[in-house]
Amino acid sequence: MQVAFVLPTALVICWALGWWLAGLTHQKWIEIAGIIFGCIVGLVYVIQMAIAVEKKTSLDDGSQNETGKGKPGSQL
Repeated sequence: MQVAFVLPTALVICWALGWWLAGLTHQKWIEIAGIIFGCIVGLVYVIQMAIAVEKKTSLDDGSQNETGKGKPGSQL
């Protein structure tokens, strides 16, 4: 559920900061840069979360064989 909110939240926060800075400096490009930066930051964070989940899943799967009892010869 958290992943669904990361990208839009990053986009809105960076857009709002860009909009605020654009109003102060009268430079429209800052707002557009904020939108682009928000997309990049959100996407990078989502990818990092996906990689972390994949590593955790592969570690969990690697400790069990098809019987679900762990590796042969290991004691739990």
